[in-house]
Amino acid sequence: MKKTIQMEELVCPMCAQKIETALQKVDGVNSVSVLYNASKAKVEFDENKTSVDELVKVITGLGYVVI
Repeated sequence: MKKTIQMEELVCPMCAQKIETALQKVDGVNSVSVLYNASKAKVEFDENKTSVDELVKVITGLGYVVI
């Protein structure tokens, strides 16, 4: 499954890298691309191993707001 997760404004490329690295560690995630200038995370994952809710929890756990 492919999903785009919109976040509140990311202020720097390091924010995007931090989110990308954390999402890559989630079991079932196949690919991640975080665009800091658009504040979006594009994630491809196996929905039998993880869920959008779990991905959102990872992002919010890092201190970012998902909208």
